Amino acid sequence: MKEFQTAVKAVTEPVEDTAMQFSIDGRELVCYPPEPAQLAVLMAAVGRHASLQTKVAGVIDFFVEVMDEESHAYIRERLLDRTDPFGLEEVEEIMSWMIEEWSGRPTESPSVSTRSQRSGGRKSTRPTTKSTSSPSVQTAS
Repeated sequence: MKEFQTAVKAVTEPVEDTAMQFSIDGRELVCYPPEPAQLAVLMAAVGRHASLQTKVAGVIDFFVEVMDEESHAYIRERLLDRTDPFGLEEVEEIMSWMIEEWSGRPTESPSVSTRSQRSGGRKSTRPTTKSTSSPSVQTAS
């Protein structure tokens, strides 16, 4: 029988160095960037062949699995509480933030200064039309 070993794989970067913190209702939580295998499982769960229920479950599974144990337990507890207003809208908002951070493309500008306008391209002013009237004749007065 063929045996596969993962114990000898070297960890290239400690997980703690990649941790990101965020808070929900004043409680600090910790998440980590996903590993390629986690992304593959997510993509399979939300593929065209999956039902809506499978997609929702896949996203929530992914969402809580990229967190540390304490954060995972907190999120799971809140999602399972019928009286808690924390739900899928908040999960979506947090997931969007996570993905932006992991990809290095936050939607908010890191600077308060405005960007300078790009030059080139079409102007937004309306073009003027040339006059097609004939030259006027001056009359003596």
